[in-house]
Amino acid sequence: MLDSPGRNVKADVFDRVQSLVGTLAEIFWKEIIVAAGESPHQQYVGAAVNGHENAKSVTAAVNRLVNGSVHEDLSQLSVRLRHAVLRLRGHPRLLPYWDFDEIAVGSHQLAALDVYEYLHDVLAWQEQTRDLRGLWMIARSAGWFVPHEHVCWISERPSRLLTDVGGRLHCHDGPAISYPDGWCAHVWKGVQVPAWVIEYPEAITLWRIADTFDAQVRNCMIEIMTPERFVKEGGAAKVCEDEIGILWRKLWGHRGVTIGSWTAVEVVNGTPEPDGSRKHYFLRVPSRMRSAREAVACYGLASEQYAGLVQRT
Repeated sequence: MLDSPGRNVKADVFDRVQSLVGTLAEIFWKEIIVAAGESPHQQYVGAAVNGHENAKSVTAAVNRLVNGSVHEDLSQLSVRLRHAVLRLRGHPRLLPYWDFDEIAVGSHQLAALDVYEYLHDVLAWQEQTRDLRGLWMIARSAGWFVPHEHVCWISERPSRLLTDVGGRLHCHDGPAISYPDGWCAHVWKGVQVPAWVIEYPEAITLWRIADTFDAQVRNCMIEIMTPERFVKEGGAAKVCEDEIGILWRKLWGHRGVTIGSWTAVEVVNGTPEPDGSRKHYFLRVPSRMRSAREAVACYGLASEQYAGLVQRT
């Protein structure tokens, strides 16, 4: 059976069904609004939709990570081997290396079905939403699934899933996402980083930061290391200093060509702490900044206004 799974049927079992029920739901709500002015359940559905949007932002982040991992793992196979497998299977779409979303249903898509389940359970709209009941059952216990005519691959849900307040995958002391089979990923504010960066932050050094090609990962390493330590250890050079603060910059290059940069403005809190000390803050700014005064303007305040809140001592 695995040698002949048949064609992919995502369009038949998910896309078309969801589209049909969604069209009926739009007609249904329009009729209610026209007849009653405002549905007594409308506020609940609105709240449900807003809730789903938040859930979808998290699940979409998970899906991008898993999808990227799938592509990365598959890309490690030689082109010749991939082509051989495709010929053996006889189904060009069986191993869709570059269009995984087109044949698979992600958890963010399953989460969107909850609105229709509300119509089914609360508003007794059973007949119109009946075709979605099987998908609800999958959504309650599964994540990704890839339906074919004879075989359907279904993944488990993550056993661990942590995010920050913005809905980005994030964990400061371990994997942000992991699955029961042991697969996991370490993520810092939405950026996947090597496991050691999270597990052993004390191992982050200026050399390791400079040796990292990915700019996003470099920035995460600096943030975990803390900008204070990065600057103190000589990671960045002082560009200028004025009454607002100090502008720091680090440029990475290869053979005279700049391949990355980090720029931040250091300011001091104008309000002292209970012990009389003042906190220092490092604010990331665009690399085109030439002074601390110009840099703080990036945060929506004129430098004169900003000086009243954060100032040098």
